[in-house]
Amino acid sequence: MANIRARNDPVRIFLRRLLLAALFALVIFGAWSVWGAWRKEQESAALKQQSEAALADLTTQQSQLQANIASLQSDRGREAQLRQEYAVGKSGENLVIIVDASTTAPAAPPQSFLERLKKAFSWW
Repeated sequence: MANIRARNDPVRIFLRRLLLAALFALVIFGAWSVWGAWRKEQESAALKQQSEAALADLTTQQSQLQANIASLQSDRGREAQLRQEYAVGKSGENLVIIVDASTTAPAAPPQSFLERLKKAFSWW
């Protein structure tokens, strides 16, 4: 009987419930921390992917710029750039215009009044 009274002691029940609430709060705090760390890891993975894409773009731009610099260091490259920018030519060069052959079909002759009348009443 003394054992039952010791288990049903109000102070002991209160302390057990207090300990249970503290453990529950500790679990909630731990879960909240894990959730925050997971979210930060997801954000950092997305930022890493964006920075890798930006790095790839910058490396292609760098290689393109190096190719442009190499072409501009030669006489032929400088001449090509001047011709492109200012539309100039060497002395003695003439303008050549290349015209593509016409691919359109010739226009049909206009229909006469009688042909249009026959077409309008073709169901007769």
